[in-house]
Amino acid sequence: MKLLRHLWKRRVTGRPDQYQAYVAFPSRADRPVGDIHDRIDELEHAFEGRLDIYARSQGIAVATDRVSAETFDVDAFEAILERIEDAYAATHRLAQLEKWRSIDGRLVTSYVVVPVKPLFPRTKAKAKADRTAENAAPPTD
Repeated sequence: MKLLRHLWKRRVTGRPDQYQAYVAFPSRADRPVGDIHDRIDELEHAFEGRLDIYARSQGIAVATDRVSAETFDVDAFEAILERIEDAYAATHRLAQLEKWRSIDGRLVTSYVVVPVKPLFPRTKAKAKADRTAENAAPPTD
């Protein structure tokens, strides 16, 4: 019966019982600490203050506890992820993994978010062509 309930929540409602996340922030000498601090504050608010911050050799990691789906704002969390992606856009791409699993009889959606350096960096010509294409795109209604 548990399996049917979990399948129903995942496949039909698309809403788990709880959410949790792990977010890494690679360090850079030219990145202001305030950028990272602001994103951590936003994550702390989204996860009701239930998070741990770890210093790593290559940056900072944030691991959250599970929070109930009733109090978690998915749209606010996605907006935070967009701001993290924007902060690292010049040097990294945001790798995101979403996993659904059963923990203590509850269906939990876990996110792992890590900015990673691309294997092949974008060339200046490619970046300029992308910006030109974005500016030339017709407006959508």
